[in-house]
Amino acid sequence: MAKSTKNKAQATDPAILQEIIDYSLAIDEEKQIALADRLYGLVKLFANPTVVGAENIPPGPVLYIGNHSTMAMDVMVALPALQKASGRFVRGMSDEIMYRNEKLRELIASSGAVMGHAKIGDALFEAGKDILLFPGGAHEANKDLHERYTIKWKQRTGFVRMAARHGVPIVPVGIVGPDEWFGRYMNRENVANSWLGALMKLGGASDEFLQSDQVPPIPRGMFGTLLPRPQRAYVSIGEAISTRAYKGKTLSKKQQEGIRDEARKRLEQCIADMLLRQAQDRDKVSVVRRFLSFY
Repeated sequence: MAKSTKNKAQATDPAILQEIIDYSLAIDEEKQIALADRLYGLVKLFANPTVVGAENIPPGPVLYIGNHSTMAMDVMVALPALQKASGRFVRGMSDEIMYRNEKLRELIASSGAVMGHAKIGDALFEAGKDILLFPGGAHEANKDLHERYTIKWKQRTGFVRMAARHGVPIVPVGIVGPDEWFGRYMNRENVANSWLGALMKLGGASDEFLQSDQVPPIPRGMFGTLLPRPQRAYVSIGEAISTRAYKGKTLSKKQQEGIRDEARKRLEQCIADMLLRQAQDRDKVSVVRRFLSFY
C-alpha cells in the first residue's frame, strides 16, 4: 500500500471518525460564536465584507456549499459571516489530509472544523448542526489565476447524498474577493518539476503527492510577500435547495446529478452577482487599500 493511501486509511479509521465527532459535538458553541465575532471584527478591518442574502438561511440544520479561493482563505470570511448572519455556529468541513497527525487533528477538531466524511456529516446533521462544505476541495482551492471564480467540482455528488439522507437544505454561498488576495510565483502544475519540488522530494514528499491536488501554487501576496492583499470581500447567500422529499431514500445517479447541477447553477449566480457588485464598487476603494493591493 502506498504511504499516502495508508495514511488516508488511518485517518478514516472508524475510531478516529468517532473521535472527531465527539470533539465537535462537545464544543462550547457560545464560546466559539463569541470567538468568531471577534475574528469577524478583524476580517472587517482587513476585507470589509459585504454580505447579502441572510434572509435565505432556513432553520437548521443546513448544508452551505461555497466556492474555494487560493489557499482556501475564503474560510476566514465565510465562516464568521455565516455565523453572524444565522446566529448559529457553523462547522467547516476540510480535507482528510489535515487529520492524519494526531496533535493537528485534535487542534483542528477542537476549533469546530471536521473532516469531510459522510459519517461525520451524518452525525452532525442528526444533532441538528450546520456545515459549510467546499465540494471542489483542494482541486478548486489550488487552481490557476485564469480559473478564478470557476467551480471545479469534477463529477462529485457526495454532498448531495449527505444532505438528502437527512432532508437538509443545500444553501449556495458565493464568495468574491479572496481569489484576488494572492497572485502567483508558480502555478501548481509547475511545482513538481521545479527546484522547490526537488527540495520537497528531499524532505520526503512522494511523486504521487507532488502531482496531486494537495500541492498548492506558490502565492505572491502584498508587496511580493505571503501576506494577503486587502481586497474587499463579497458574500452572497443564495436560495436554498430543498432535499426534504428525498429524506431516507436512495437517490438515482440522475437525481444526484440534477441536484448537484442546480446547486452549481445557483452558486455561479451568487458569484456573478458579487462580481458585479465588486465592479460597481471599484471607484469606492480607498487609496490605502489600492496601495496595499498594488503589484
